[in-house]
Amino acid sequence: MRLFKEAERYGLSANDPLTVAHARLNIAHCLGYYADKEEVVSLLKSAAEGFGEDYADRADALRELGDFYQFHRAYDTAEMVLQQAWAYAEQSGSVETKRTVSSAFHAMYFNAGEYEKSGDYLRRFLQLSMPDVDDRTMMYYYDGMGGIFYEMGNMDSTAYYYGRLEEILTREEPDCSAQNEVGWYYGALANFAEMRGDFEKACEYMYWYEKHVAHYGIERQKNNLALISQKYDTAVMQNELNEKIIRKQRVIILISGIAALVLLAFLISQIRLARNRKREAEINAELFHFKQQNVALAQRDAEHEQIQQDYADRLSEALDKEQQTMMLLDIYLNNSKKANLLNDLERSVFGDKDHWKAMLAVVEEKYPSLWETLGQKCPDLDEDEKKSFILSHFKVSRQEEADYLGTTVNMVDKLRGRVRKKMAERQ
Repeated sequence: MRLFKEAERYGLSANDPLTVAHARLNIAHCLGYYADKEEVVSLLKSAAEGFGEDYADRADALRELGDFYQFHRAYDTAEMVLQQAWAYAEQSGSVETKRTVSSAFHAMYFNAGEYEKSGDYLRRFLQLSMPDVDDRTMMYYYDGMGGIFYEMGNMDSTAYYYGRLEEILTREEPDCSAQNEVGWYYGALANFAEMRGDFEKACEYMYWYEKHVAHYGIERQKNNLALISQKYDTAVMQNELNEKIIRKQRVIILISGIAALVLLAFLISQIRLARNRKREAEINAELFHFKQQNVALAQRDAEHEQIQQDYADRLSEALDKEQQTMMLLDIYLNNSKKANLLNDLERSVFGDKDHWKAMLAVVEEKYPSLWETLGQKCPDLDEDEKKSFILSHFKVSRQEEADYLGTTVNMVDKLRGRVRKKMAERQ
Protein backbone atom coordinates (compact mmCIF):
# COMPACT_ATOMS: atom_id res chain seq x y z
CA MET A 1 0.00 0.00 0.00
CA ARG A 2 2.83 2.39 0.94
CA LEU A 3 4.62 1.81 -2.34
CA PHE A 4 1.49 2.54 -4.32
CA LYS A 5 0.94 5.69 -2.27
CA GLU A 6 4.46 6.83 -3.09
CA ALA A 7 3.90 6.02 -6.75
CA GLU A 8 0.74 8.15 -6.64
CA ARG A 9 2.66 11.04 -5.04
CA TYR A 10 5.47 10.87 -7.59
CA GLY A 11 2.94 10.64 -10.42
CA LEU A 12 1.21 13.78 -9.20
CA SER A 13 4.54 15.60 -8.88
CA ALA A 14 5.60 14.55 -12.38
CA ASN A 15 2.18 15.36 -13.82
CA ASP A 16 1.88 11.79 -15.11
CA PRO A 17 -1.84 10.91 -15.08
CA LEU A 18 -1.30 7.29 -16.18
CA THR A 19 1.04 6.59 -13.26
CA VAL A 20 -1.47 8.15 -10.88
CA ALA A 21 -4.33 6.13 -12.40
CA HIS A 22 -2.44 2.80 -12.07
CA ALA A 23 -1.43 3.64 -8.51
CA ARG A 24 -4.99 4.46 -7.46
CA LEU A 25 -6.33 1.31 -9.13
CA ASN A 26 -3.83 -0.79 -7.17
CA ILE A 27 -4.64 1.05 -3.94
CA ALA A 28 -8.32 0.19 -4.49
CA HIS A 29 -7.31 -3.46 -5.01
CA CYS A 30 -5.40 -3.42 -1.74
CA LEU A 31 -8.29 -1.89 0.16
CA GLY A 32 -10.67 -4.61 -1.10
CA TYR A 33 -14.43 -4.84 -0.88
CA TYR A 34 -14.65 -4.30 2.90
CA ALA A 35 -12.91 -0.93 3.03
CA ASP A 36 -14.59 2.46 3.27
CA LYS A 37 -17.07 2.56 0.41
CA GLU A 38 -16.66 6.23 -0.47
CA GLU A 39 -12.87 5.97 -0.55
CA VAL A 40 -12.83 2.93 -2.86
CA VAL A 41 -15.43 4.45 -5.19
CA SER A 42 -13.49 7.71 -5.35
CA LEU A 43 -10.23 5.88 -6.14
CA LEU A 44 -11.76 3.77 -8.91
CA LYS A 45 -13.58 6.71 -10.52
CA SER A 46 -10.39 8.79 -10.42
CA ALA A 47 -8.41 5.92 -11.92
CA ALA A 48 -10.93 5.45 -14.75
CA GLU A 49 -10.81 9.16 -15.55
CA GLY A 50 -7.00 9.23 -15.36
CA PHE A 51 -6.61 6.54 -17.99
CA GLY A 52 -8.11 8.95 -20.53
CA GLU A 53 -8.01 7.42 -24.01
CA ASP A 54 -6.40 4.21 -22.73
CA TYR A 55 -9.82 2.59 -23.13
CA ALA A 56 -8.82 -0.94 -22.10
CA ASP A 57 -7.50 0.16 -18.68
CA ARG A 58 -10.40 2.59 -18.34
CA ALA A 59 -12.88 -0.23 -18.94
CA ASP A 60 -11.00 -2.40 -16.43
CA ALA A 61 -11.23 0.30 -13.74
CA LEU A 62 -14.97 0.72 -14.35
CA ARG A 63 -15.39 -3.06 -14.28
CA GLU A 64 -13.72 -3.10 -10.84
CA LEU A 65 -16.11 -0.35 -9.73
CA GLY A 66 -19.11 -2.35 -11.00
CA ASP A 67 -17.90 -5.42 -9.08
CA PHE A 68 -17.58 -3.29 -5.96
CA TYR A 69 -21.14 -1.97 -6.29
CA GLN A 70 -22.59 -5.42 -6.94
CA PHE A 71 -20.72 -6.81 -3.92
CA HIS A 72 -22.56 -4.22 -1.84
CA ARG A 73 -25.83 -5.19 -3.60
CA ALA A 74 -26.19 -1.86 -5.41
CA TYR A 75 -27.16 -3.71 -8.57
CA ASP A 76 -28.73 -0.80 -10.49
CA THR A 77 -25.63 1.31 -10.05
CA ALA A 78 -23.42 -1.67 -10.87
CA GLU A 79 -25.34 -2.25 -14.10
CA MET A 80 -24.95 1.40 -15.15
CA VAL A 81 -21.19 1.37 -14.45
CA LEU A 82 -20.67 -1.92 -16.29
CA GLN A 83 -22.50 -0.55 -19.32
CA GLN A 84 -19.99 2.31 -19.38
CA ALA A 85 -17.16 -0.23 -19.05
CA TRP A 86 -18.56 -2.20 -21.99
CA ALA A 87 -18.64 0.96 -24.14
CA TYR A 88 -14.97 1.65 -23.43
CA ALA A 89 -14.11 -2.02 -23.98
CA GLU A 90 -15.64 -1.81 -27.47
CA GLN A 91 -13.68 1.37 -28.17
CA SER A 92 -10.47 -0.35 -27.09
CA GLY A 93 -11.02 -3.26 -29.48
CA SER A 94 -9.52 -5.62 -26.89
CA VAL A 95 -11.21 -9.03 -26.88
CA GLU A 96 -9.80 -9.82 -23.44
CA THR A 97 -11.30 -6.62 -22.01
CA LYS A 98 -14.70 -7.49 -23.52
CA ARG A 99 -14.45 -11.00 -22.01
CA THR A 100 -13.68 -9.53 -18.57
CA VAL A 101 -16.62 -7.11 -18.70
CA SER A 102 -18.98 -9.84 -19.96
CA SER A 103 -17.90 -12.05 -17.03
CA ALA A 104 -18.60 -9.16 -14.64
CA PHE A 105 -22.11 -8.76 -16.12
CA HIS A 106 -22.68 -12.51 -15.69
CA ALA A 107 -21.68 -12.42 -12.00
CA MET A 108 -23.66 -9.25 -11.28
CA TYR A 109 -26.91 -10.54 -12.83
CA PHE A 110 -26.43 -13.93 -11.17
CA ASN A 111 -26.13 -12.32 -7.72
CA ALA A 112 -29.09 -10.07 -8.53
CA GLY A 113 -31.23 -13.13 -9.33
CA GLU A 114 -31.66 -12.26 -13.04
CA TYR A 115 -30.52 -15.66 -14.28
CA GLU A 116 -31.55 -15.34 -17.93
CA LYS A 117 -29.47 -12.17 -18.36
CA SER A 118 -26.64 -13.83 -16.48
CA GLY A 119 -26.74 -16.74 -18.93
CA ASP A 120 -26.80 -14.38 -21.94
CA TYR A 121 -23.61 -12.63 -20.83
CA LEU A 122 -21.95 -15.96 -20.02
CA ARG A 123 -22.69 -17.10 -23.59
CA ARG A 124 -21.29 -13.81 -24.87
CA PHE A 125 -18.16 -14.51 -22.80
CA LEU A 126 -17.79 -17.91 -24.47
CA GLN A 127 -18.42 -16.47 -27.92
CA LEU A 128 -15.68 -13.86 -27.39
CA SER A 129 -13.32 -16.67 -26.37
CA MET A 130 -13.72 -18.45 -29.70
CA PRO A 131 -11.95 -19.97 -31.52
CA ASP A 132 -8.96 -20.26 -29.15
CA VAL A 133 -11.01 -21.63 -26.26
CA ASP A 134 -9.16 -23.70 -23.62
CA ASP A 135 -10.15 -26.02 -20.76
CA ARG A 136 -10.03 -23.22 -18.22
CA THR A 137 -12.56 -21.17 -20.19
CA MET A 138 -14.86 -24.15 -20.73
CA MET A 139 -14.75 -25.10 -17.03
CA TYR A 140 -15.71 -21.54 -16.13
CA TYR A 141 -18.55 -21.65 -18.66
CA TYR A 142 -19.90 -25.07 -17.60
CA ASP A 143 -19.70 -24.16 -13.91
CA GLY A 144 -21.51 -20.88 -14.51
CA MET A 145 -24.29 -22.39 -16.63
CA GLY A 146 -24.71 -25.26 -14.15
CA GLY A 147 -25.09 -22.77 -11.30
CA ILE A 148 -27.64 -20.70 -13.28
CA PHE A 149 -29.86 -23.70 -14.11
CA TYR A 150 -29.47 -24.96 -10.54
CA GLU A 151 -30.85 -21.69 -9.19
CA MET A 152 -33.63 -21.79 -11.78
CA GLY A 153 -34.58 -25.33 -10.66
CA ASN A 154 -33.81 -26.96 -14.02
CA MET A 155 -31.96 -30.02 -12.74
CA ASP A 156 -31.64 -31.73 -16.14
CA SER A 157 -29.73 -28.80 -17.60
CA THR A 158 -27.75 -28.48 -14.37
CA ALA A 159 -26.74 -32.13 -14.59
CA TYR A 160 -25.72 -31.67 -18.25
CA TYR A 161 -23.39 -28.75 -17.62
CA TYR A 162 -21.94 -30.19 -14.40
CA GLY A 163 -21.39 -33.44 -16.30
CA ARG A 164 -19.38 -31.59 -18.94
CA LEU A 165 -17.43 -29.90 -16.16
CA GLU A 166 -16.76 -33.28 -14.57
CA GLU A 167 -15.43 -34.62 -17.90
CA ILE A 168 -12.75 -31.94 -18.00
CA LEU A 169 -11.85 -32.24 -14.30
CA THR A 170 -11.47 -36.02 -14.45
CA ARG A 171 -8.86 -35.87 -17.19
CA GLU A 172 -5.40 -36.80 -16.07
CA GLU A 173 -3.95 -33.36 -16.85
CA PRO A 174 -6.67 -30.78 -17.57
CA ASP A 175 -5.41 -27.67 -19.32
CA CYS A 176 -5.76 -25.45 -16.26
CA SER A 177 -3.02 -23.94 -14.08
CA ALA A 178 -5.30 -22.21 -11.56
CA GLN A 179 -5.53 -24.64 -8.63
CA ASN A 180 -7.94 -22.44 -6.76
CA GLU A 181 -10.43 -22.39 -9.63
CA VAL A 182 -10.20 -26.17 -9.96
CA GLY A 183 -10.83 -26.48 -6.24
CA TRP A 184 -13.96 -24.36 -6.44
CA TYR A 185 -15.25 -26.43 -9.35
CA TYR A 186 -14.81 -29.59 -7.25
CA GLY A 187 -16.73 -27.84 -4.48
CA ALA A 188 -19.66 -27.13 -6.81
CA LEU A 189 -19.70 -30.75 -8.00
CA ALA A 190 -19.58 -31.97 -4.38
CA ASN A 191 -22.60 -29.85 -3.45
CA PHE A 192 -24.57 -31.01 -6.49
CA ALA A 193 -23.73 -34.69 -5.80
CA GLU A 194 -24.82 -34.27 -2.18
CA MET A 195 -28.09 -32.64 -3.31
CA ARG A 196 -28.76 -35.68 -5.56
CA GLY A 197 -27.94 -38.10 -2.73
CA ASP A 198 -24.69 -39.44 -4.24
CA PHE A 199 -22.69 -39.07 -1.03
CA GLU A 200 -19.79 -41.18 -2.28
CA LYS A 201 -19.09 -38.80 -5.12
CA ALA A 202 -19.76 -35.88 -2.82
CA CYS A 203 -17.00 -37.06 -0.45
CA GLU A 204 -14.61 -37.69 -3.33
CA TYR A 205 -15.14 -34.23 -4.81
CA MET A 206 -14.87 -32.63 -1.37
CA TYR A 207 -11.48 -34.33 -0.91
CA TRP A 208 -10.19 -32.90 -4.16
CA TYR A 209 -11.72 -29.54 -3.26
CA GLU A 210 -9.81 -29.34 0.03
CA LYS A 211 -6.60 -30.60 -1.58
CA HIS A 212 -6.61 -28.00 -4.33
CA VAL A 213 -7.62 -25.18 -2.00
CA ALA A 214 -4.85 -26.09 0.47
CA HIS A 215 -2.31 -26.31 -2.35
CA TYR A 216 -3.54 -22.98 -3.61
CA GLY A 217 -3.03 -21.48 -0.14
CA ILE A 218 0.59 -22.60 0.01
CA GLU A 219 1.33 -21.44 -3.51
CA ARG A 220 -0.40 -18.16 -2.79
CA GLN A 221 1.84 -17.47 0.19
CA LYS A 222 4.94 -18.17 -1.93
CA ASN A 223 3.66 -16.09 -4.77
CA ASN A 224 2.74 -13.25 -2.42
CA LEU A 225 6.28 -13.13 -0.99
CA ALA A 226 7.77 -13.14 -4.48
CA LEU A 227 5.22 -10.62 -5.68
CA ILE A 228 5.85 -8.31 -2.74
CA SER A 229 9.59 -8.46 -3.36
CA GLN A 230 9.12 -7.85 -7.05
CA LYS A 231 6.73 -4.97 -6.48
CA TYR A 232 9.08 -3.43 -3.92
CA ASP A 233 12.03 -3.59 -6.35
CA THR A 234 9.88 -2.28 -9.14
CA ALA A 235 8.57 0.52 -6.96
CA VAL A 236 12.08 1.56 -5.91
CA MET A 237 13.17 1.67 -9.54
CA GLN A 238 10.00 3.52 -10.44
CA ASN A 239 10.61 6.07 -7.67
CA GLU A 240 14.12 6.72 -8.94
CA LEU A 241 12.78 7.10 -12.44
CA ASN A 242 10.07 9.41 -11.16
CA GLU A 243 12.67 11.62 -9.48
CA LYS A 244 14.48 11.98 -12.79
CA ILE A 245 11.20 12.67 -14.51
CA ILE A 246 10.35 15.30 -11.91
CA ARG A 247 13.66 17.11 -12.47
CA LYS A 248 13.09 17.09 -16.22
CA GLN A 249 9.54 18.20 -15.73
CA ARG A 250 10.66 21.16 -13.63
CA VAL A 251 13.04 22.29 -16.37
CA ILE A 252 10.34 21.82 -18.97
CA ILE A 253 7.84 23.71 -16.82
CA LEU A 254 10.31 26.60 -16.38
CA ILE A 255 10.98 26.82 -20.11
CA SER A 256 7.26 26.47 -20.84
CA GLY A 257 6.51 29.26 -18.37
CA ILE A 258 8.96 31.62 -20.05
CA ALA A 259 7.61 30.70 -23.48
CA ALA A 260 4.06 31.20 -22.22
CA LEU A 261 4.94 34.69 -20.92
CA VAL A 262 6.53 35.64 -24.23
CA LEU A 263 3.54 34.28 -26.12
CA LEU A 264 1.17 36.11 -23.77
CA ALA A 265 3.01 39.40 -24.33
CA PHE A 266 2.87 38.84 -28.08
CA LEU A 267 -0.84 38.03 -27.96
CA ILE A 268 -1.54 41.14 -25.87
CA SER A 269 0.34 43.33 -28.37
CA GLN A 270 -1.58 41.72 -31.25
CA ILE A 271 -4.89 42.23 -29.48
CA ARG A 272 -4.09 45.91 -28.88
CA LEU A 273 -3.00 46.36 -32.50
CA ALA A 274 -6.20 44.68 -33.70
CA ARG A 275 -8.30 46.92 -31.46
CA ASN A 276 -6.53 50.06 -32.73
CA ARG A 277 -7.04 48.99 -36.33
CA LYS A 278 -10.66 48.23 -35.67
CA ARG A 279 -11.19 51.63 -34.03
CA GLU A 280 -9.42 53.37 -36.93
CA ALA A 281 -11.64 51.56 -39.40
CA GLU A 282 -14.73 52.54 -37.41
CA ILE A 283 -13.63 56.20 -37.34
CA ASN A 284 -12.98 56.21 -41.10
CA ALA A 285 -16.36 54.61 -41.72
CA GLU A 286 -18.08 57.22 -39.54
CA LEU A 287 -16.20 60.04 -41.31
CA PHE A 288 -17.17 58.69 -44.73
CA HIS A 289 -20.78 58.35 -43.62
CA PHE A 290 -20.72 61.92 -42.27
CA LYS A 291 -19.34 63.23 -45.57
CA GLN A 292 -22.03 61.38 -47.49
CA GLN A 293 -24.68 62.88 -45.23
CA ASN A 294 -23.25 66.38 -45.77
CA VAL A 295 -23.32 65.89 -49.55
CA ALA A 296 -26.92 64.67 -49.39
CA LEU A 297 -27.93 67.56 -47.12
CA ALA A 298 -26.25 70.10 -49.41
CA GLN A 299 -28.05 68.60 -52.42
CA ARG A 300 -31.41 68.72 -50.60
CA ASP A 301 -30.75 72.33 -49.53
CA ALA A 302 -29.96 73.31 -53.11
CA GLU A 303 -33.15 71.61 -54.35
CA HIS A 304 -35.15 73.33 -51.60
CA GLU A 305 -33.68 76.72 -52.47
CA GLN A 306 -34.48 76.14 -56.14
CA ILE A 307 -38.08 75.22 -55.27
CA GLN A 308 -38.37 78.33 -53.10
CA GLN A 309 -36.95 80.47 -55.90
CA ASP A 310 -39.42 78.98 -58.40
CA TYR A 311 -42.31 79.70 -56.05
CA ALA A 312 -41.03 83.23 -55.50
CA ASP A 313 -40.73 83.86 -59.25
CA ARG A 314 -44.20 82.50 -59.91
CA LEU A 315 -45.65 84.53 -57.05
CA SER A 316 -43.87 87.61 -58.28
CA GLU A 317 -45.31 87.15 -61.76
CA ALA A 318 -48.80 86.65 -60.30
CA LEU A 319 -48.47 89.73 -58.12
CA ASP A 320 -47.16 91.81 -61.01
CA LYS A 321 -50.03 90.69 -63.21
CA GLU A 322 -52.56 91.34 -60.41
CA GLN A 323 -51.00 94.75 -59.79
CA GLN A 324 -51.22 95.68 -63.48
CA THR A 325 -54.82 94.45 -63.57
CA MET A 326 -55.75 96.54 -60.52
CA MET A 327 -54.05 99.57 -62.02
CA LEU A 328 -55.98 99.16 -65.27
CA LEU A 329 -59.20 98.67 -63.30
CA ASP A 330 -58.58 101.85 -61.33
CA ILE A 331 -57.91 103.77 -64.55
CA TYR A 332 -61.09 102.30 -66.06
CA LEU A 333 -63.21 103.37 -63.12
CA ASN A 334 -61.77 106.91 -63.17
CA ASN A 335 -61.70 107.50 -66.94
CA SER A 336 -64.51 108.14 -69.43
CA LYS A 337 -62.79 106.26 -72.26
CA LYS A 338 -64.39 103.05 -71.17
CA ALA A 339 -64.29 101.14 -74.40
CA ASN A 340 -60.56 101.27 -74.95
CA LEU A 341 -59.82 100.70 -71.28
CA LEU A 342 -62.24 97.76 -71.18
CA ASN A 343 -60.38 96.15 -74.04
CA ASP A 344 -57.09 96.60 -72.21
CA LEU A 345 -58.63 95.07 -69.10
CA GLU A 346 -59.96 92.13 -71.09
CA ARG A 347 -56.56 91.41 -72.58
CA SER A 348 -54.94 91.66 -69.15
CA VAL A 349 -57.41 89.28 -67.50
CA PHE A 350 -58.41 86.94 -70.31
CA GLY A 351 -55.37 87.11 -72.58
CA ASP A 352 -56.35 86.82 -76.25
CA LYS A 353 -60.07 86.38 -75.41
CA ASP A 354 -62.32 89.43 -75.87
CA HIS A 355 -64.95 90.45 -73.36
CA TRP A 356 -67.71 88.62 -75.18
CA LYS A 357 -65.76 85.34 -75.21
CA ALA A 358 -65.22 85.64 -71.49
CA MET A 359 -68.95 86.28 -71.00
CA LEU A 360 -69.81 83.34 -73.26
CA ALA A 361 -67.51 81.04 -71.25
CA VAL A 362 -69.43 81.95 -68.10
CA VAL A 363 -72.77 81.33 -69.86
CA GLU A 364 -71.55 77.98 -71.21
CA GLU A 365 -70.76 76.83 -67.69
CA LYS A 366 -74.42 77.41 -66.69
CA TYR A 367 -76.03 76.41 -70.01
CA PRO A 368 -73.72 73.97 -71.82
CA SER A 369 -73.78 74.09 -75.67
CA LEU A 370 -76.12 77.11 -75.66
CA TRP A 371 -74.37 78.76 -78.64
CA GLU A 372 -74.50 75.62 -80.82
CA THR A 373 -78.11 74.92 -79.89
CA LEU A 374 -79.17 78.47 -80.73
CA GLY A 375 -77.44 78.19 -84.10
CA GLN A 376 -79.28 74.96 -84.88
CA LYS A 377 -82.74 76.24 -83.89
CA CYS A 378 -82.34 79.73 -85.35
CA PRO A 379 -79.99 79.40 -88.31
CA ASP A 380 -81.15 82.71 -89.84
CA LEU A 381 -79.63 84.71 -86.93
CA ASP A 382 -76.18 86.13 -87.56
CA GLU A 383 -73.47 86.19 -84.91
CA ASP A 384 -74.22 89.65 -83.49
CA GLU A 385 -77.93 88.86 -83.38
CA LYS A 386 -77.28 85.64 -81.44
CA LYS A 387 -75.11 87.58 -78.97
CA SER A 388 -77.90 90.15 -78.46
CA PHE A 389 -80.47 87.35 -77.97
CA ILE A 390 -78.34 85.71 -75.28
CA LEU A 391 -77.61 89.00 -73.44
CA SER A 392 -81.29 89.94 -73.49
CA HIS A 393 -82.01 86.66 -71.69
CA PHE A 394 -79.93 87.89 -68.75
CA LYS A 395 -81.83 91.23 -68.74
CA VAL A 396 -78.77 93.45 -69.10
CA SER A 397 -79.28 97.09 -69.91
CA ARG A 398 -78.79 98.53 -73.43
CA GLN A 399 -75.57 100.24 -72.34
CA GLU A 400 -74.21 97.09 -70.70
CA GLU A 401 -75.05 95.10 -73.82
CA ALA A 402 -73.29 97.74 -75.94
CA ASP A 403 -70.25 97.47 -73.70
CA TYR A 404 -70.21 93.66 -73.94
CA LEU A 405 -70.58 93.76 -77.74
CA GLY A 406 -68.16 96.66 -78.14
CA THR A 407 -70.72 98.85 -80.06
CA THR A 408 -73.15 101.73 -79.50
CA VAL A 409 -76.59 101.86 -77.92
CA ASN A 410 -78.24 102.67 -81.27
CA MET A 411 -76.66 99.59 -82.82
CA VAL A 412 -77.94 97.49 -79.88
CA ASP A 413 -81.50 98.80 -80.54
CA LYS A 414 -81.24 97.79 -84.20
CA LEU A 415 -79.96 94.34 -83.29
CA ARG A 416 -82.77 93.78 -80.81
CA GLY A 417 -85.33 94.86 -83.42
CA ARG A 418 -83.97 92.42 -86.03
CA VAL A 419 -83.97 89.58 -83.47
CA ARG A 420 -87.60 90.23 -82.49
CA LYS A 421 -88.66 90.31 -86.15
CA LYS A 422 -86.91 87.04 -87.04
CA MET A 423 -88.22 85.28 -83.96
CA ALA A 424 -91.74 86.49 -84.80
CA GLU A 425 -91.43 85.12 -88.34
CA ARG A 426 -90.46 81.72 -87.04
CA GLN A 427 -93.62 81.61 -84.90
